[in-house]
Amino acid sequence: MISRKFLSSLNFSVMTENDKMGFAGVSSPVPLIAEYGDKFLVIIDGCYAEVTDVESLELVDSCDDIRELAY
Repeated sequence: MISRKFLSSLNFSVMTENDKMGFAGVSSPVPLIAEYGDKFLVIIDGCYAEVTDVESLELVDSCDDIRELAY
């Protein structure tokens, strides 16, 4: 699911303090968040990215280093 094309199709914004509380593990100085439809949240924390189901908050997909995604 996570690819360069997928990530570039999203409109990311900087996480608010409320977002950071919901995703307490974020550690980068400027973590990003985007919605994919009404079902998924996409988080970028430094080089790490994850897709989370909005309803269950379960991890759907993750990528340890988005810099290494194929072009």
